[in-house]
Amino acid sequence: MALAAAVEQGATHPLAQAIVREAQTRDLAIPTAESQRTLAGTGIEAQVNGERILICAAGKQPAAAFAGQISELENAGQTVVLVLRNETVLGVLALQDTLRDDARDAIRDLHQLGVNGVILTGDNPRAAAAIAGELDLAFKAGLLPEDKVRAVTALNQQAPLAMVGDGINDAPAMKAASIGIAMGSGTDVALETADAALTHNRLRGLAQMITLARATHANIRQNITIALGLKAIFLVTTLLGFTGLWLASWRIREPRYW
Repeated sequence: MALAAAVEQGATHPLAQAIVREAQTRDLAIPTAESQRTLAGTGIEAQVNGERILICAAGKQPAAAFAGQISELENAGQTVVLVLRNETVLGVLALQDTLRDDARDAIRDLHQLGVNGVILTGDNPRAAAAIAGELDLAFKAGLLPEDKVRAVTALNQQAPLAMVGDGINDAPAMKAASIGIAMGSGTDVALETADAALTHNRLRGLAQMITLARATHANIRQNITIALGLKAIFLVTTLLGFTGLWLASWRIREPRYW
């Protein structure tokens, strides 16, 4: 636990933060980690006391000695990660995904706007099914970054798609979507890839963002319609001799804001 917390310190992933919090709750002495590096689709590694410590999902590395325990934990809907030191598995950590406080409200708001969602995750199918069941959403689990890209590409062909993510594994899929949206607490890679970001890190901001975008789009269409309508009216009245051509080309000066 202490080694895992050392490697995960500073990581933005919720499960990584949960490991650090648990180690602190247990008053464990957390050593200093160096050269931390996120491995896309695999896990995270670092050097601790000169030794390579790797934290990765179960199944990414052989762990025959823990196979029974891993299967039991995953059957219970938990996410299992391995802790390795120099390629040797030291043990496993089991984590239970929990919903964000605003998750249900955010999904309800989106449904009211006619927006449907699908969960794309690298977690094991049982853990994903538990979360998806609580939110009444479809899901695809056990996905690598390239799998997420393929899933997003397929969905994007059916309808315009927004991909919401926060990690390095989400960045390629966000780029493949019509719109990429990053959580404010996400990794730098995710934030740089995204077209928009929820700076306050609240899921309910998604519905607010969509509502604002739709209102802006409606205003633009309305302004174009009015402008074209006025041009048409002035063109007709000019042809009939009621107005001059100068009036048809006249436009309102746009206001400036500082």
